[in-house]
Amino acid sequence: MIIDIYNHLIKKRELTLLYLLSAIVATYFASWFPDFENLIGIEGARISSVVSFGALNGFLLGPLWGAIASFTGIMAHVFVRSHTPDMFHLLTPFFVAMASVVTGLCITKREKAAMILFSILILGWYITPLGREVFYYPWFHIIVLGSFVLFHHKYHDKRGNFYTFAFLLFSTLIAILADHLAGSITAAILYDITPQMFTSVIAIYPIERITLAFAAAAIVYLLIIALQSTLMESETFQNKIEEAKRNELLSYIDNVKDIINKDNNK
Repeated sequence: MIIDIYNHLIKKRELTLLYLLSAIVATYFASWFPDFENLIGIEGARISSVVSFGALNGFLLGPLWGAIASFTGIMAHVFVRSHTPDMFHLLTPFFVAMASVVTGLCITKREKAAMILFSILILGWYITPLGREVFYYPWFHIIVLGSFVLFHHKYHDKRGNFYTFAFLLFSTLIAILADHLAGSITAAILYDITPQMFTSVIAIYPIERITLAFAAAAIVYLLIIALQSTLMESETFQNKIEEAKRNELLSYIDNVKDIINKDNNK
């Protein structure tokens, strides 16, 4: 499977440093991009420009280095933007890093660990008093988790571009939802937030997160398809070289046979 090859490539040490530096720089500058507001006609809908980079970094670098890249890039933004950030903003890099951990676990074939981490976050919501009051807030998180478990159980060994993209989309979606839920839990603990503030976005946040997940999954999918095409072209090129060598060897053998036959006929 092409994801197995991609997974092997991201573990190469000579590429890790290049990926890491590139990811930190890209994440930092992306954090300054303006947010997208009032999308698809929904008043109050808002999508941060940098959230999907957490998922991308996990795909590119794995759970450890991806989390480090996301944390470093976002933390640099926090301190540059405000010399005295509050507690929530200091914790924000951890949320994005968590998204990197989730996608990193998925791309390295440790999907069950990613599901467990996501499940712990869902349970964490219900530990808070506000979470128990607005118990239906993570409805979309639960549906996505159940769908991913079902997909992993039934289609884990399937091959093809459709299943590859579906896997990437599910992985990215639970990563971005993990970031979202971690932020919601932290906000519920640190601030005096009313239940109405959570219920007011209960129909908006799934659209936001799906949009972000689809964008990140599409980018990684295109990278994997490009890698697949490159490998196929490389394999074809190598086959042509091997075929040329065989033809040259056979031609040489035929020439030697002709010389031997001529000598025997004399």
